[in-house]
Amino acid sequence: LITEDMDGLDPKWPVLEDPSKCIYIRPEGRGLLVGFFEWEGASWNTGEIPKTFSFGQIEPDWDRMEPYLEKAMERLVPEVHNVGLKTFFCGPESFTPDNSPCVGQAPNLQNYYVAAGLNSIGILTGGGIG
Repeated sequence: LITEDMDGLDPKWPVLEDPSKCIYIRPEGRGLLVGFFEWEGASWNTGEIPKTFSFGQIEPDWDRMEPYLEKAMERLVPEVHNVGLKTFFCGPESFTPDNSPCVGQAPNLQNYYVAAGLNSIGILTGGGIG
């Protein structure tokens, strides 16, 4: 979610992550982006992803998301309770079925390496993965 503008927010603040709660925050404009991941995400469109689908939204399952959202608001950003909500985005994640990234040389392709299935943690792991 992205909050309305927050007084005192510095857009130079770093990304903060609490993997034990599956949450992260970072400045977004003059508000905060509060994001979260589920320990066990639900499958979406397991047959075939439509060819026209690109960075689209899906309908949120509030019963599943509410506990993560509450933890984020309590643990990292209690100030979010005092500002409005500007945007809420729910989209499919690009994790592998076992939550482990696919990293290494591609089979049958010499000198071709892959780093996939990282979703947004690619930013956090980029220095180690290369």
